[in-house]
Amino acid sequence: MIKRVLIVSLVLFVIALVIFWLLTGGWSAAARTARSLANPLELIFGTSTSGSFIKLPWQPSELTRGPDIGDYASEAAARNDASGDEDQRSASQESPTRNFGNPSPYAGRIAIRESSATESNPSIEFVELTASGSNTGPVLLANWSLQSVVSGVRVPLPQAASTFVMGVVNVVRPISLDPGASVYVTTAASPVGTSFRENICIGYLTELQTFTPELSGECPAPAEMLPMNADTIRTYGASCFDYLNSLSSCHFTSNPPSNLSPSCRSFVVNSISYNGCVNAHKFGSSFALPTYRAYLALRSELWANSHDVIRLLDGEGRTVDVLTY
Repeated sequence: MIKRVLIVSLVLFVIALVIFWLLTGGWSAAARTARSLANPLELIFGTSTSGSFIKLPWQPSELTRGPDIGDYASEAAARNDASGDEDQRSASQESPTRNFGNPSPYAGRIAIRESSATESNPSIEFVELTASGSNTGPVLLANWSLQSVVSGVRVPLPQAASTFVMGVVNVVRPISLDPGASVYVTTAASPVGTSFRENICIGYLTELQTFTPELSGECPAPAEMLPMNADTIRTYGASCFDYLNSLSSCHFTSNPPSNLSPSCRSFVVNSISYNGCVNAHKFGSSFALPTYRAYLALRSELWANSHDVIRLLDGEGRTVDVLTY
């Protein structure tokens, strides 16, 4: 009697399970659950599904790892394919900025050059940004930045002194590139403590610090610092002009000969120098040069030595240009 009751109870329990299984989705629910499971071989042997030669039926042959930086381009290409617009597809393929974010209205106006991005030493690791010669006016780089697509690191472009002066706290402003102008962006700190625009006196700084790439070695001739006329000859002496003609450009002179007049010696010490050159020429139309030196002040290298993808971003985070190497 007890045995019969147990058998009947078991049968009723099985029937109830079957009815519940059917009500909750049956085979389709079981399939969905199976698809959500990882490869059991990975759980047993500790191997990666993506690297295993055995794939479960519901697993794709290739698995995507992490976010894809080309999602923007993929979505745009899919839209272009769906529309059947050949011109739009061609434009998307030809524009590298479309592959790495929202294109900036400045795209084509400022370009990145690799320069020395593959160096390990941050003091000599740099990239060059160049303004197109066809630009109709200057481009202000306020709040612009550079980013490594590989590492994700993003750094803002620093502000710079339009006229660098030694020994003072320089006023810095966002860099503005005229048509054809450029800026070298170096990873390390500035040898002179700030970013700056080059000028015709900048060669004097090479006697004090090392710059990469090298600064121009041309400066106004020392003789140009003192106009020769009757008044200056009486004030400084004729030998002062002979001495100035003998000096090389871009060299500090701190100890002029004792046979020169005191006024000449004072002039040489105070004027034949970087600051003296700046004071004498800063109001000239040819004083400022079309090149900036910008320094990120990082202690370690920023760009990969072998291959990297560098984005130039405008103030709104839109892609201006992309460099792949």
